[in-house]
Amino acid sequence: MRHNIKKATRYSNTGKTHTQKLNADSIKQNLSPVDFYRHELPSTPLKRQGWNDGGLCCFHGDNNPGSFRVNLTTGAFKCFSCGIAGGDIVAFVMALYGLEFVEALAKLGDDWGLIW
Repeated sequence: MRHNIKKATRYSNTGKTHTQKLNADSIKQNLSPVDFYRHELPSTPLKRQGWNDGGLCCFHGDNNPGSFRVNLTTGAFKCFSCGIAGGDIVAFVMALYGLEFVEALAKLGDDWGLIW
């Protein structure tokens, strides 16, 4: 699993004032899973709504193209090789960068310019 310690540390001291206004629902309303996954998985051709081939899994040393899937409607993801799965883009950011829930919200807010 890939963890980015510098990024995790950056968001570990997020103040409560900021996270009270930014929540998972506001992230989901303002950030399209299509845009998010096109940014996070730039070499993967994501073409339609629903489940798409996400290419190689970014959570382990994958060499089996097609084992990683993303849902462009809900933001869910699943790897059929290593078994990692999650229900939305917040869960994806938490797993990819080793962040806690509030830290993942702060990262998404910062990275995507969401007001918080």
